[in-house]
Amino acid sequence: MGEFQVYHRGRLHVHLLQTTQFRTRHLSLKVCRPLQRDSVTKSAMIPYLWIDGTSRLPTPLDIARYSDELFGALIRTNIGKRGPLQLAEVYASVPEESRAEEAQGVFDDVLKLSLELATDPLRGEDGFSAEFVKREKSLHRKRIASQADDKIAYAMEKCTLHVCRGLPEGLPRLGYEEDIEALTPAELWKAHEQLLKESDVYLYIVGDIKDSDALGERLLGQLEQQFPAAKGAVSRQLVRAIPADGRGDQPEFMTERQQVQQGKLNLGFRTGVSYDDEDYPALLVANGILGGFPHSKLFRNVREKESLAYYASSRLDGLSGIVAIQTGIEPSVAERAQKIILEQVEAMKQGDVSEEELHLTQGALANQYRQVMDQPVSRLEIHFSGTLAGIDRDVETLMKRMHEVSREDVVRASNRLLLDTVYFLSSQEGETHGN
Repeated sequence: MGEFQVYHRGRLHVHLLQTTQFRTRHLSLKVCRPLQRDSVTKSAMIPYLWIDGTSRLPTPLDIARYSDELFGALIRTNIGKRGPLQLAEVYASVPEESRAEEAQGVFDDVLKLSLELATDPLRGEDGFSAEFVKREKSLHRKRIASQADDKIAYAMEKCTLHVCRGLPEGLPRLGYEEDIEALTPAELWKAHEQLLKESDVYLYIVGDIKDSDALGERLLGQLEQQFPAAKGAVSRQLVRAIPADGRGDQPEFMTERQQVQQGKLNLGFRTGVSYDDEDYPALLVANGILGGFPHSKLFRNVREKESLAYYASSRLDGLSGIVAIQTGIEPSVAERAQKIILEQVEAMKQGDVSEEELHLTQGALANQYRQVMDQPVSRLEIHFSGTLAGIDRDVETLMKRMHEVSREDVVRASNRLLLDTVYFLSSQEGETHGN
């Protein structure tokens, strides 16, 4: 497997992965700026306005028809979030030129369109098209509201945002519904211009690249033309985990009422372990032993042995260093479920980690990452996390480091978990959970 070749100038970054593994070539343009309360909602709407039209292709239908002409190229925009950063993204994929002679030159057209979406969107009299803004304001309200439809994801989001309270990481990816009504075409256009001027820009290409150095320099030149303010500027500070200390040892309890048939009990832990931390591979393994797989402690003890949960798992956010536990329970067993969950965490801190648990988890994680190797978008996203954290660590290296983790490493990493938030989503009739 190849590794990403990196080219950068100022705040402009090009990352190329040469591979013949895939039948399609993939492009990801990420325009990143720090999350801020006064701009989070405006910035969240911008990539959806990008895909509504450009100066050359002024309607969504024009963009769709042109994409079809490019061998059915897939092009979409999205708003993302990584640690304290908000990402306006353009993603595209197109048949690999080396596998289809008639597709020669199509990738250059897709690249041109992707850059146009971000830098030359359709402009109306006072900024973005008033018609498009009106429609997107309505759609964005629905995007925000629809997050509550998936209660598992909703509860996880509410818990992790509370762990990050008072920090940029604590701002929601889509912003706030109450901001939307006052937004105007002119204000959104100004936010778009600020985004282009103030952001770090990352362009990822995965495919059968013939001359990485030549392509890298050519792409940097194109980015310089489209993002002139970024070519001479200095890149921002590296992303680090949220601090594990400074809030005391007592967690905060949150109870939210909704009409739900199944309660959601989530626990959020700060670790202070950043993606580039020496303990990161050990924390990955520790999280897997705790709640990453069917053989994990949460599944075996909370769900199977005690029959307290419909599901019980944990996950690690590599950039924020947050370990979050999620369970689906009957509201009446919340106190007992929390007790058993915390017993599993404490057991790991005290060294209750068997060689069987360690080896099963290392094997399961290795299988997960082998699957990542077959997914071009996942590979570039993992590399992007490393880029933000300042570590050039490919998937193979991470797998090797995880395989080298010992029981002692797992225990040490487990002791970095500090309970910050207990979030309980329950029905209107449920009782308040907390101490």
